[in-house]
Amino acid sequence: MITAAALVAPYTFAQSTVTVEPNADIRVLIDVSGSMKQNDPRNLRRPALDLLVQLFPTDSRAGVWTFGKYVNMLVPHDTVSTRWRSQSSNKSRLINSVALHTNIGLALEKAIYDNGQKKYSDTQDFKTSVILLTDGVVDIDKDPLVNEQERQRILETLLPQYQAAGIAIHAVALSTNADVELLERLAIETDGIFAVAEDAEELNRIFLRAFDQSSPSDRAPLDDNRFLIDSSVEEFTALVFRKSGSAATQIESPGGQIFNADVDGASLRWFASDAYDLITIQQPEEGEWTINADIDPDNRVTVVSDLTLAIAPIANNLYHGETATLTASILEAGEVVSRDEFLDLFTVDASMSRSNTSFWRQTLVRDGGGIDSSVDGSHSMGVYSRELDMLRNSGNYALTVAVDGKTFKREKTLKFTVREPFRVELAANELEGEFALTVIADDKRLRTTDVVLSAVITLPNGSEQALDLASDQVGVWRYEAEEQGTGSYTINLTASGYNSESKVVDYTLAEQSLYLNVPGISEPIVLPEPELKQDIDKEPVEKTETLVDASAEKEKKNSWLPYILLVAGNCLLIGLLFFIYKKMMSGSSLDSSSTKQAAAEKAMDNADAESNSPPIVEEKYKETDDAEVSEQETVDSESEVDDKPEIDSAEAIVEQDVEAVAEQGVDEDVEESIVESIV
Repeated sequence: MITAAALVAPYTFAQSTVTVEPNADIRVLIDVSGSMKQNDPRNLRRPALDLLVQLFPTDSRAGVWTFGKYVNMLVPHDTVSTRWRSQSSNKSRLINSVALHTNIGLALEKAIYDNGQKKYSDTQDFKTSVILLTDGVVDIDKDPLVNEQERQRILETLLPQYQAAGIAIHAVALSTNADVELLERLAIETDGIFAVAEDAEELNRIFLRAFDQSSPSDRAPLDDNRFLIDSSVEEFTALVFRKSGSAATQIESPGGQIFNADVDGASLRWFASDAYDLITIQQPEEGEWTINADIDPDNRVTVVSDLTLAIAPIANNLYHGETATLTASILEAGEVVSRDEFLDLFTVDASMSRSNTSFWRQTLVRDGGGIDSSVDGSHSMGVYSRELDMLRNSGNYALTVAVDGKTFKREKTLKFTVREPFRVELAANELEGEFALTVIADDKRLRTTDVVLSAVITLPNGSEQALDLASDQVGVWRYEAEEQGTGSYTINLTASGYNSESKVVDYTLAEQSLYLNVPGISEPIVLPEPELKQDIDKEPVEKTETLVDASAEKEKKNSWLPYILLVAGNCLLIGLLFFIYKKMMSGSSLDSSSTKQAAAEKAMDNADAESNSPPIVEEKYKETDDAEVSEQETVDSESEVDDKPEIDSAEAIVEQDVEAVAEQGVDEDVEESIVESIV
């Protein structure tokens, strides 16, 4: 039987590395700015921190800092022990939301206060990581320029320090208002994880994932809330999530003993919160244990034993086309188990899931992991490996390796994310009918100077055009479009080139779509295509012009019909008015002439009868006649003056109509017929 022994230094193979995981060194940074009152009103940061504190393995190292305008060490950075856990739980009650600013940069700086220093001891190795929780953006001053400069300092100064030290930043945004771009970049470029908690209740599970990435541990597989404990297990810790209103959690031993939160015992440690129970039992009874509680996919039982399952690390962030290999071994006291009599008892299965959906499972075989058996034949016999060639889609993956040794069972899960090698940003300005397309190469393995990006846009009318993306900096390509019309646009992108390993990269990016609702513009402006002008066929130009001219001429003639009808109507109206006017004036003239003639005849009769009258009387009649004639002349003159505006107005209308016809540039025949109608 395999005996227990203390774990010793890692064992390294020539081509594949299977090691005992180093102790974890986890530094937690918690935002206490005033905005947390809205995003975490129930202060669920406290139980989330308590969960981490209780999960930290004994002899690992940890520390907790809070930050707002200033940075304070809430829990000293020290070796984890029972006393340290108790102190941390008490200090977690001091977490609040009163700070005025969000000094992310200073917090990251304080978290690596010992960077470059000789740490702890030469015989111990630690895997350092930082868990950063915030709901805001870089905010250290009222001046936006100062904040932007601090943000650049984080990216250009602090980020390279983390990368050089191999320290992962696990960034958690507790609001969509946080600087997601900054947090995601800090996480990805240090090979950490990034997550957005839609509400504070998700913090427990996100913190749990961050802990798993920082300190992966062996588990006893759970089957219907049952698990097997073998004689090599020195201690197990069960994490059991509870739903609101559910019954209190209980654990039953193989002998039937019931453990709950009210049971006291030197070998039992029970930590209960509103959302979970964390139970640790030392020197547990061998056999099958049962958890009496709701089944939850995040429930787990971790074990401390000298018999462990070791898996070579896999990056937290992979990219399409990047190769990864699973390499696993069973270790006893830190050494690979290689004796056939034991290995023949083991069954090693691997399974893969994406977004919590299992899609691949396989039993692994001992293949030596690529190790030359002539160099180290004994240890190569205990290595199981498999190339992970099934990672064809982007998303969150979970790789689980389970060992069934008949008398014992072990399980370990590695989680990672497969990402797109390129990131696409599409911004639109509907009021101006503009959009900007930006493509960024996130995969640092790409030789960006050799990458060629091709883009084709489909316009609202269904036509397609090629876009010419310009690169103004390494790994970034841009295109800007202006004066576009209302409608749907679709952009398809492809990339080709080489990576740092000189392997060919051919990749199709996700289709990009946008809809523009541009006021006053319904048709898109045709985008320039300088590269396609050479392919235009110019031979049928003459035929095309003939067809266009004939159509245009017909359209031109048809378009003058309303003008002809309008002018003819005006002429008819003017003629009718003129006729009525002349009729009236003719009647007035006849009456005036009759009166004038009668007056003259009467004057002549008077002259004959009074031939002997004095001259003065004749002079009087002469004055009267002259006055009458003068009066009649005045009336006739006024009639002419009154009549002339009517005539001038009619002539002006006719003249305007004729000029309007002439200005339209119609054919001479059409113009002549219109003018004749007017006259």
